[in-house]
Amino acid sequence: MNHQGPTYKREDEEQQQETTAWAVFTSLDYSLTDKTSVTVGLRYSDDEKDYSNNRTSSPLTACCGAPATASGAIKTDDDHISWDVSISHKYTDDINLYTRVADTFRAPSIQGRSLFAFDDGISVADSETIISYEAGVKADILENMGRVNASVFYYTMDDQQITSVGGDGGNTAQLFNADETTGYGFEIDSQFVVTDNLLVTANVSYNNTEINDDTLTVPVCVSCTVTDELNADGRAYINGNSLPHAPEWIYNFTARYAVEVADGEFYIYTDWSYRDEISFFLYNSEEFTGKSLLEGGIRTGYTWDGDDQDYEVALFVRNLTDEQQAIGAVDFTNNTAIVNEERFFGAEFKVNFF
Repeated sequence: MNHQGPTYKREDEEQQQETTAWAVFTSLDYSLTDKTSVTVGLRYSDDEKDYSNNRTSSPLTACCGAPATASGAIKTDDDHISWDVSISHKYTDDINLYTRVADTFRAPSIQGRSLFAFDDGISVADSETIISYEAGVKADILENMGRVNASVFYYTMDDQQITSVGGDGGNTAQLFNADETTGYGFEIDSQFVVTDNLLVTANVSYNNTEINDDTLTVPVCVSCTVTDELNADGRAYINGNSLPHAPEWIYNFTARYAVEVADGEFYIYTDWSYRDEISFFLYNSEEFTGKSLLEGGIRTGYTWDGDDQDYEVALFVRNLTDEQQAIGAVDFTNNTAIVNEERFFGAEFKVNFF
C-alpha cells in the first residue's frame, strides 16, 4: 500500500508525509482432538515513511528569540516478523478454555511540531515490539441464563513509543522510546437474564502498568507540584510510573427492564461506570492527577414498530450523581483541566428507517 499523505498549509508552516506499508501473512488452524484446536499465525510487515516540514514564521520569535524559519526532513524504514499461537479447548458443552501468546510491533513514528519549536521540531520514536500472554475461560451458566468470560494477561513492550506533551514552557509534543513497559491484570465480564424482563451485565478489570527506564526523563509543567525525582535540568525521571490514563481498577454495571405494553415495549435502563485514580501525563504531579470517578445515568422510553419504521421516545439523565472530576489536562505553560459534563437531562424522539 502506498499512501500519499495530505499537505497541511498555513501562512507560517508546511508539513508533508508519505507512508509506504505492505505485509504478507498466513494462518493455520489444526484440530489436535475433537475438543482441542491450535491456531498459528505468521506475518511479515514492512513500513517506510518520508517526512518534511518548512516553517516560515514562528510565534516564539518575538517573545522568546526563536528563529523565524526552520526546515527539516527525515526518513524511517523498518520491518518485522510477527507471530501468534493460540490453543482453545472445549472443556464441556458450556465451557471453553483458551490461551494465546503473540508477538507484534509498531513501526517507527514521526512527530512534526515545528510551530512552537526552536529547531525543526521533528522527533522520532523507533519501532516498538510487544510480546503478550493471555489465558481465559468463556462459560454459559445457570442453564444458559448467564454468561461469564474471564481472562488474565501479561505483556512486555520493548522500546515503547510514548509522547511527552507540553511542559517546560515548550508548548509542544515530543516522541520518545521507553526501554521497557510491563503490564498485567485480569478482566471479568458477565451478563445474566434475571427474569424474562430483566437483563443485567457486570464487568470488572484490573490493569497494572509500569515504565521501566532508569535514565528516561521528560519535561514537566511550569507551575504544578511534580512528585517525581527531577534531574539538574528540571526534567522528571519516569521510571516506575504507570502509563497515562491507565486506571488500575474499572467497574461497569448495566440493568435493563422491559415489558410489552400495547403494540410496543416500555423499558427502563441504567448504566454505571467507575474508574480508579489516573495520571494525565508521563510524570506524576499533584495537580495533574485525576481522582477516582463514578458516573451513571438512567433512560426510560417506549418503542414501537410502524409499517416501514421503528419509533422510540425516551427521557434520560446523565451523570445522575452530578459528580465532576478532571478527566484530562493541557500542560501548555498553565494548569488547564478538562472536566466531565455536569448532570444534564434530555428527551429524544427517534425514527429508524429500514
